[in-house]
Amino acid sequence: MENRVYYGEYSIKHWIDLMLKRNIVIPEYQRSFVWDEKDIKRLITSLESGQFVQPVTIANCNIDGISKNIILDGQQRLTSLLLFLLGYMPDKSKYARADDIATGDDSLEDSIETTENNKGPIGWTFEHLLEDNVSLNTLENIKKKISVDEKYKSIAIGVKREIDDFLNNTFLGFSYIVPQSNADRDRTQNFFSTLFRNMNYLGKKLSFLESRRSLYYMVPGYKNFFDGRTAEGNDVLCDIQLIENWQSLKIDFVRYLSIISQYVAKGRDTNKILVGYSAYSSRESFFADYVSYIVGLEQEDRIDKFDGFDFKSSFASGQWEKRFELIRTSIESITDKMALEPKKNAFKSWIDADYWLFGLLYWTLFEGKKITFEDELIKSILERIQEKKDSTYYTKNTNRLGILRERINESIQIYERYVH
Repeated sequence: MENRVYYGEYSIKHWIDLMLKRNIVIPEYQRSFVWDEKDIKRLITSLESGQFVQPVTIANCNIDGISKNIILDGQQRLTSLLLFLLGYMPDKSKYARADDIATGDDSLEDSIETTENNKGPIGWTFEHLLEDNVSLNTLENIKKKISVDEKYKSIAIGVKREIDDFLNNTFLGFSYIVPQSNADRDRTQNFFSTLFRNMNYLGKKLSFLESRRSLYYMVPGYKNFFDGRTAEGNDVLCDIQLIENWQSLKIDFVRYLSIISQYVAKGRDTNKILVGYSAYSSRESFFADYVSYIVGLEQEDRIDKFDGFDFKSSFASGQWEKRFELIRTSIESITDKMALEPKKNAFKSWIDADYWLFGLLYWTLFEGKKITFEDELIKSILERIQEKKDSTYYTKNTNRLGILRERINESIQIYERYVH
Protein backbone atom coordinates (compact mmCIF):
# COMPACT_ATOMS: atom_id res chain seq x y z
CA MET A 1 0.00 0.00 0.00
CA GLU A 2 1.40 3.41 -0.98
CA ASN A 3 1.02 6.67 0.90
CA ARG A 4 -2.39 8.07 0.01
CA VAL A 5 -3.62 11.63 -0.25
CA TYR A 6 -7.34 12.39 -0.39
CA TYR A 7 -8.88 15.69 -1.43
CA GLY A 8 -12.23 17.26 -0.73
CA GLU A 9 -14.03 20.06 1.06
CA TYR A 10 -16.13 20.44 4.19
CA SER A 11 -18.67 23.03 5.17
CA ILE A 12 -17.66 25.55 7.82
CA LYS A 13 -20.11 23.86 10.20
CA HIS A 14 -18.42 20.49 9.68
CA TRP A 15 -14.97 21.96 10.36
CA ILE A 16 -16.28 23.47 13.61
CA ASP A 17 -17.76 20.11 14.64
CA LEU A 18 -14.45 18.36 13.96
CA MET A 19 -12.65 20.79 16.27
CA LEU A 20 -15.23 20.68 19.04
CA LYS A 21 -15.30 16.88 19.03
CA ARG A 22 -11.49 16.74 18.97
CA ASN A 23 -11.56 14.74 15.77
CA ILE A 24 -8.75 16.96 14.51
CA VAL A 25 -5.99 18.10 16.85
CA ILE A 26 -3.02 20.43 16.81
CA PRO A 27 0.35 18.65 16.90
CA GLU A 28 2.38 19.44 19.99
CA TYR A 29 5.06 21.40 18.16
CA GLN A 30 2.52 24.01 17.02
CA ARG A 31 2.01 25.99 20.20
CA SER A 32 0.96 29.43 19.07
CA PHE A 33 -1.87 31.46 17.58
CA VAL A 34 -0.65 34.34 15.45
CA TRP A 35 -3.54 36.05 13.70
CA ASP A 36 -5.15 39.34 14.73
CA GLU A 37 -8.78 40.42 14.42
CA LYS A 38 -8.15 41.96 11.00
CA ASP A 39 -6.85 38.60 9.76
CA ILE A 40 -10.01 36.86 10.97
CA LYS A 41 -12.17 39.46 9.21
CA ARG A 42 -10.21 39.01 5.99
CA LEU A 43 -10.71 35.24 6.11
CA ILE A 44 -14.47 35.51 6.67
CA THR A 45 -14.81 38.08 3.88
CA SER A 46 -12.85 35.85 1.50
CA LEU A 47 -15.00 32.82 2.27
CA GLU A 48 -18.28 34.71 2.01
CA SER A 49 -17.32 36.29 -1.31
CA GLY A 50 -16.21 32.99 -2.80
CA GLN A 51 -12.53 33.85 -3.06
CA PHE A 52 -9.92 31.11 -3.02
CA VAL A 53 -8.75 30.15 0.48
CA GLN A 54 -5.86 27.75 0.78
CA PRO A 55 -7.05 24.26 1.78
CA VAL A 56 -6.30 22.77 5.17
CA THR A 57 -3.88 19.85 5.36
CA ILE A 58 -4.66 17.01 7.78
CA ALA A 59 -2.68 13.83 8.33
CA ASN A 60 -3.58 10.59 10.04
CA CYS A 61 -0.86 9.32 12.34
CA ASN A 62 -0.39 6.79 15.09
CA ILE A 63 1.04 8.33 18.27
CA ASP A 64 1.73 5.91 21.12
CA GLY A 65 -0.84 3.50 19.73
CA ILE A 66 -3.54 6.14 19.33
CA SER A 67 -4.75 7.17 15.89
CA LYS A 68 -4.99 10.96 15.54
CA ASN A 69 -5.85 13.36 12.75
CA ILE A 70 -3.37 16.20 13.14
CA ILE A 71 -3.51 19.64 11.56
CA LEU A 72 -0.36 20.11 9.52
CA ASP A 73 -1.36 23.36 7.87
CA GLY A 74 -4.40 25.48 8.66
CA GLN A 75 -4.33 26.11 12.40
CA GLN A 76 -4.80 29.87 11.95
CA ARG A 77 -7.70 29.46 9.50
CA LEU A 78 -9.57 26.87 11.57
CA THR A 79 -9.03 28.72 14.84
CA SER A 80 -10.29 31.92 13.24
CA LEU A 81 -13.51 30.21 12.12
CA LEU A 82 -14.19 29.12 15.69
CA LEU A 83 -13.38 32.55 17.13
CA PHE A 84 -15.62 34.20 14.55
CA LEU A 85 -18.57 32.09 15.71
CA LEU A 86 -17.82 32.67 19.39
CA GLY A 87 -17.44 36.43 18.97
CA TYR A 88 -14.35 36.37 21.18
CA MET A 89 -10.62 35.99 20.73
CA PRO A 90 -7.64 35.87 23.11
CA ASP A 91 -6.38 39.28 24.20
CA LYS A 92 -2.69 39.12 23.26
CA SER A 93 -1.75 41.62 25.97
CA LYS A 94 -2.96 39.11 28.59
CA TYR A 95 -0.94 36.16 27.31
CA ALA A 96 2.73 35.33 27.47
CA ARG A 97 4.61 35.24 24.20
CA ALA A 98 5.10 31.87 22.62
CA ASP A 99 8.51 30.27 23.09
CA ASP A 100 10.47 32.71 20.97
CA ILE A 101 14.20 32.11 21.05
CA ALA A 102 17.06 34.54 21.07
CA THR A 103 18.51 34.55 17.58
CA GLY A 104 22.08 35.68 18.14
CA ASP A 105 21.49 39.12 16.67
CA ASP A 106 21.87 41.22 19.80
CA SER A 107 24.82 43.05 18.26
CA LEU A 108 22.75 44.56 15.44
CA GLU A 109 22.33 48.30 15.70
CA ASP A 110 18.99 48.66 13.90
CA SER A 111 16.89 46.54 16.25
CA ILE A 112 13.51 47.81 17.37
CA GLU A 113 11.97 47.24 20.77
CA THR A 114 8.90 45.02 20.62
CA THR A 115 5.73 46.53 22.03
CA GLU A 116 2.57 44.97 23.37
CA ASN A 117 0.84 45.81 20.08
CA ASN A 118 3.41 43.80 18.17
CA LYS A 119 3.69 40.74 20.36
CA GLY A 120 3.48 38.20 17.59
CA PRO A 121 2.69 34.57 18.48
CA ILE A 122 1.19 33.83 21.88
CA GLY A 123 1.23 30.59 23.83
CA TRP A 124 -2.38 29.72 23.01
CA THR A 125 -4.30 27.46 20.61
CA PHE A 126 -8.01 26.74 20.17
CA GLU A 127 -7.55 23.59 22.26
CA HIS A 128 -7.37 25.85 25.33
CA LEU A 129 -11.11 26.33 24.83
CA LEU A 130 -11.93 22.64 24.88
CA GLU A 131 -12.71 20.17 27.65
CA ASP A 132 -11.55 16.54 27.70
CA ASN A 133 -15.21 15.55 27.89
CA VAL A 134 -16.24 16.41 24.33
CA SER A 135 -19.94 16.48 25.25
CA LEU A 136 -19.19 19.78 27.05
CA ASN A 137 -17.62 21.32 23.97
CA THR A 138 -20.55 23.26 22.63
CA LEU A 139 -20.40 26.80 21.31
CA GLU A 140 -22.80 27.87 24.05
CA ASN A 141 -20.68 26.40 26.85
CA ILE A 142 -17.44 27.82 25.50
CA LYS A 143 -18.91 31.27 24.92
CA LYS A 144 -20.36 31.33 28.43
CA LYS A 145 -16.97 30.42 29.88
CA ILE A 146 -14.84 32.93 28.00
CA SER A 147 -17.31 35.81 28.18
CA VAL A 148 -16.35 36.28 31.83
CA ASP A 149 -12.65 35.57 31.34
CA GLU A 150 -10.55 38.75 31.22
CA LYS A 151 -8.04 37.03 28.93
CA TYR A 152 -10.54 37.19 26.08
CA LYS A 153 -11.95 40.21 24.28
CA SER A 154 -15.11 40.46 22.22
CA ILE A 155 -14.97 40.83 18.44
CA ALA A 156 -17.77 41.72 16.07
CA ILE A 157 -17.44 40.15 12.63
CA GLY A 158 -20.63 39.79 10.67
CA VAL A 159 -21.70 38.16 7.43
CA LYS A 160 -24.31 39.40 4.97
CA ARG A 161 -26.06 36.04 4.73
CA GLU A 162 -28.00 34.21 7.41
CA ILE A 163 -25.45 32.62 9.73
CA ASP A 164 -26.85 29.08 9.25
CA ASP A 165 -26.67 29.52 5.48
CA PHE A 166 -23.08 30.70 5.75
CA LEU A 167 -22.07 27.76 7.98
CA ASN A 168 -23.80 25.06 5.96
CA ASN A 169 -23.18 26.31 2.44
CA THR A 170 -19.70 27.78 2.63
CA PHE A 171 -16.88 25.30 2.09
CA LEU A 172 -13.17 25.07 2.88
CA GLY A 173 -11.06 22.49 1.10
CA PHE A 174 -8.71 19.90 2.56
CA SER A 175 -6.05 17.38 1.71
CA TYR A 176 -5.91 14.30 3.94
CA ILE A 177 -2.65 12.37 4.11
CA VAL A 178 -2.53 8.71 5.16
CA PRO A 179 0.98 7.20 5.40
CA GLN A 180 1.78 3.81 3.95
CA SER A 181 1.95 2.10 7.32
CA ASN A 182 1.06 3.58 10.66
CA ALA A 183 2.06 0.29 12.27
CA ASP A 184 5.76 0.54 11.36
CA ARG A 185 7.03 3.06 13.91
CA ASP A 186 10.36 3.86 12.27
CA ARG A 187 8.90 4.29 8.79
CA THR A 188 6.05 6.40 10.13
CA GLN A 189 8.43 8.65 12.08
CA ASN A 190 10.65 9.15 9.05
CA PHE A 191 7.67 9.87 6.82
CA PHE A 192 6.20 12.50 9.13
CA SER A 193 9.51 14.10 10.09
CA THR A 194 10.33 14.57 6.41
CA LEU A 195 6.81 15.84 5.72
CA PHE A 196 6.99 18.32 8.63
CA ARG A 197 10.35 19.61 7.43
CA ASN A 198 9.14 20.12 3.86
CA MET A 199 5.94 21.87 4.93
CA ASN A 200 6.94 23.79 8.01
CA TYR A 201 10.66 24.46 7.89
CA LEU A 202 11.34 25.06 4.22
CA GLY A 203 8.11 27.03 3.94
CA LYS A 204 8.96 29.15 7.01
CA LYS A 205 5.32 28.93 8.15
CA LEU A 206 6.22 28.43 11.78
CA SER A 207 8.63 30.12 14.15
CA PHE A 208 12.18 28.76 14.14
CA LEU A 209 11.51 26.90 17.38
CA GLU A 210 8.24 25.37 16.17
CA SER A 211 9.82 24.42 12.85
CA ARG A 212 12.61 22.55 14.60
CA ARG A 213 10.20 20.87 16.98
CA SER A 214 8.28 19.57 14.00
CA LEU A 215 11.37 17.58 12.99
CA TYR A 216 11.34 15.47 16.16
CA TYR A 217 7.61 15.54 16.92
CA MET A 218 7.28 11.88 15.94
CA VAL A 219 10.50 10.91 17.75
CA PRO A 220 9.53 11.42 21.42
CA GLY A 221 12.80 10.01 22.75
CA TYR A 222 14.59 13.14 21.60
CA LYS A 223 12.07 15.74 22.74
CA ASN A 224 13.59 16.51 26.14
CA PHE A 225 17.09 16.43 24.69
CA PHE A 226 16.44 19.16 22.13
CA ASP A 227 14.14 21.13 24.42
CA GLY A 228 16.70 21.08 27.23
CA ARG A 229 14.48 19.44 29.82
CA THR A 230 15.07 16.82 32.48
CA ALA A 231 13.03 13.62 32.74
CA GLU A 232 10.70 15.47 35.12
CA GLY A 233 10.19 18.24 32.58
CA ASN A 234 12.31 20.86 34.36
CA ASP A 235 14.34 23.31 32.31
CA VAL A 236 18.01 22.33 32.38
CA LEU A 237 19.04 25.98 32.43
CA CYS A 238 16.74 26.71 35.38
CA ASP A 239 14.48 28.92 33.24
CA ILE A 240 17.20 31.54 32.88
CA GLN A 241 16.52 33.62 29.79
CA LEU A 242 18.60 36.03 27.74
CA ILE A 243 18.08 39.72 27.01
CA GLU A 244 18.29 40.42 23.30
CA ASN A 245 17.15 43.65 21.70
CA TRP A 246 15.54 44.70 24.99
CA GLN A 247 13.48 41.53 25.21
CA SER A 248 13.81 38.64 27.62
CA LEU A 249 13.81 35.52 25.42
CA LYS A 250 14.27 31.79 25.76
CA ILE A 251 17.86 30.59 25.42
CA ASP A 252 18.29 28.47 22.32
CA PHE A 253 19.46 25.16 23.76
CA VAL A 254 19.93 23.59 20.32
CA ARG A 255 22.40 26.35 19.51
CA TYR A 256 24.69 25.05 22.26
CA LEU A 257 24.08 21.38 21.50
CA SER A 258 24.82 21.75 17.78
CA ILE A 259 27.94 23.87 18.16
CA ILE A 260 29.49 21.68 20.84
CA SER A 261 28.62 18.52 18.91
CA GLN A 262 30.43 19.87 15.87
CA TYR A 263 33.34 20.91 18.11
CA VAL A 264 33.59 17.27 19.25
CA ALA A 265 33.12 15.93 15.71
CA LYS A 266 35.90 18.11 14.31
CA GLY A 267 38.58 17.14 16.79
CA ARG A 268 37.80 19.93 19.29
CA ASP A 269 39.08 22.56 16.90
CA THR A 270 37.05 25.78 17.22
CA ASN A 271 38.31 26.96 13.82
CA LYS A 272 36.18 24.23 12.23
CA ILE A 273 32.97 25.31 13.95
CA LEU A 274 30.23 26.84 11.79
CA VAL A 275 32.32 26.83 8.64
CA GLY A 276 30.03 28.19 5.93
CA TYR A 277 27.62 29.69 8.46
CA SER A 278 29.26 32.97 9.35
CA ALA A 279 26.16 35.02 8.54
CA TYR A 280 23.48 35.30 11.21
CA SER A 281 20.79 34.47 8.67
CA SER A 282 22.35 31.12 7.83
CA ARG A 283 22.77 29.74 11.34
CA GLU A 284 19.18 28.60 11.74
CA SER A 285 19.84 26.21 8.86
CA PHE A 286 22.82 24.87 10.82
CA PHE A 287 20.70 24.32 13.93
CA ALA A 288 17.86 22.67 11.99
CA ASP A 289 20.34 20.45 10.15
CA TYR A 290 21.72 19.33 13.52
CA VAL A 291 18.27 18.15 14.57
CA SER A 292 17.87 16.42 11.21
CA TYR A 293 21.26 14.73 11.60
CA ILE A 294 20.40 13.35 15.03
CA VAL A 295 16.95 12.03 14.06
CA GLY A 296 18.19 10.61 10.76
CA LEU A 297 16.74 13.07 8.25
CA GLU A 298 18.47 14.53 5.23
CA GLN A 299 20.37 17.76 5.88
CA GLU A 300 19.96 20.77 3.64
CA ASP A 301 23.60 21.78 3.16
CA ARG A 302 27.20 20.75 3.97
CA ILE A 303 25.98 17.32 4.96
CA ASP A 304 29.32 16.23 6.43
CA LYS A 305 29.46 18.96 9.06
CA PHE A 306 28.46 16.68 11.96
CA ASP A 307 30.19 13.55 10.70
CA GLY A 308 32.16 12.04 13.54
CA PHE A 309 29.61 12.81 16.22
CA ASP A 310 27.69 9.70 17.24
CA PHE A 311 24.77 10.50 19.52
CA LYS A 312 24.25 6.95 20.74
CA SER A 313 27.88 6.32 21.64
CA SER A 314 28.31 9.76 23.18
CA PHE A 315 25.27 9.31 25.41
CA ALA A 316 24.98 5.55 25.79
CA SER A 317 22.15 4.18 27.94
CA GLY A 318 20.50 7.56 28.27
CA GLN A 319 23.49 9.19 29.97
CA TRP A 320 22.40 12.62 28.79
CA GLU A 321 19.36 12.48 31.09
CA LYS A 322 21.56 12.01 34.16
CA ARG A 323 23.91 14.71 32.97
CA PHE A 324 21.02 17.10 32.40
CA GLU A 325 20.14 16.71 36.07
CA LEU A 326 23.74 17.48 37.04
CA ILE A 327 23.79 20.59 34.84
CA ARG A 328 20.57 21.86 36.39
CA THR A 329 21.89 21.25 39.90
CA SER A 330 25.15 23.02 39.03
CA ILE A 331 23.38 26.07 37.64
CA GLU A 332 21.09 26.24 40.66
CA SER A 333 24.16 26.39 42.90
CA ILE A 334 25.68 29.40 41.10
CA THR A 335 22.67 31.36 39.86
CA ASP A 336 23.21 34.06 42.46
CA LYS A 337 26.79 34.54 41.23
CA MET A 338 26.05 34.91 37.53
CA ALA A 339 25.22 38.63 37.65
CA LEU A 340 21.84 38.04 36.01
CA GLU A 341 19.32 40.78 35.34
CA PRO A 342 17.38 40.24 38.60
CA LYS A 343 13.87 41.25 37.51
CA LYS A 344 14.01 39.07 34.40
CA ASN A 345 16.23 36.22 35.64
CA ALA A 346 18.20 36.63 32.43
CA PHE A 347 21.74 36.84 31.11
CA LYS A 348 22.41 40.41 30.05
CA SER A 349 23.98 39.41 26.73
CA TRP A 350 25.30 36.51 24.68
CA ILE A 351 28.71 37.31 26.14
CA ASP A 352 27.47 36.40 29.63
CA ALA A 353 25.53 33.35 28.49
CA ASP A 354 28.31 31.87 26.38
CA TYR A 355 31.09 32.21 28.94
CA TRP A 356 28.92 30.57 31.57
CA LEU A 357 27.35 27.86 29.41
CA PHE A 358 29.73 26.59 26.71
CA GLY A 359 32.31 25.24 29.15
CA LEU A 360 29.71 23.99 31.61
CA LEU A 361 27.76 22.10 28.95
CA TYR A 362 30.82 20.73 27.21
CA TRP A 363 32.51 19.28 30.30
CA THR A 364 29.35 18.06 32.04
CA LEU A 365 27.19 16.86 29.14
CA PHE A 366 29.71 15.80 26.50
CA GLU A 367 32.65 14.71 28.66
CA GLY A 368 30.76 13.44 31.70
CA LYS A 369 32.90 15.42 34.14
CA LYS A 370 31.96 17.09 37.38
CA ILE A 371 32.88 20.71 38.01
CA THR A 372 34.02 22.16 41.30
CA PHE A 373 32.65 25.69 41.43
CA GLU A 374 35.41 27.36 43.37
CA ASP A 375 35.45 31.10 43.91
CA GLU A 376 38.39 31.39 41.55
CA LEU A 377 36.35 29.82 38.72
CA ILE A 378 33.49 32.25 39.27
CA LYS A 379 35.94 35.16 39.39
CA SER A 380 37.69 34.09 36.17
CA ILE A 381 34.42 33.95 34.23
CA LEU A 382 33.16 37.29 35.54
CA GLU A 383 36.48 38.99 34.77
CA ARG A 384 36.55 37.65 31.23
CA ILE A 385 32.96 38.79 30.63
CA GLN A 386 33.75 42.29 31.88
CA GLU A 387 36.93 42.44 29.81
CA LYS A 388 34.94 41.73 26.64
CA LYS A 389 32.17 44.17 27.53
CA ASP A 390 34.76 46.93 27.96
CA SER A 391 35.64 46.57 24.28
CA THR A 392 33.34 48.61 22.03
CA TYR A 393 34.40 46.57 19.00
CA TYR A 394 33.58 43.32 20.78
CA THR A 395 30.15 44.42 22.00
CA LYS A 396 29.18 45.72 18.54
CA ASN A 397 30.21 42.44 16.92
CA THR A 398 29.20 39.98 19.61
CA ASN A 399 28.28 37.12 17.33
CA ARG A 400 30.74 37.49 14.51
CA LEU A 401 32.10 34.03 13.89
CA GLY A 402 35.67 34.70 14.99
CA ILE A 403 34.52 36.32 18.22
CA LEU A 404 32.05 33.51 18.92
CA ARG A 405 34.78 30.90 18.40
CA GLU A 406 37.03 32.76 20.80
CA ARG A 407 34.31 32.76 23.43
CA ILE A 408 33.70 29.03 23.04
CA ASN A 409 37.39 28.21 23.33
CA GLU A 410 37.99 30.43 26.35
CA SER A 411 34.92 29.19 28.22
CA ILE A 412 35.98 25.57 27.79
CA GLN A 413 39.55 26.37 28.87
CA ILE A 414 38.44 28.28 31.99
CA TYR A 415 36.30 25.37 33.18
CA GLU A 416 38.97 22.78 32.35
CA ARG A 417 41.01 23.69 35.45
CA TYR A 418 38.10 22.81 37.71
CA VAL A 419 36.83 19.48 36.31
CA HIS A 420 37.36 16.03 37.74
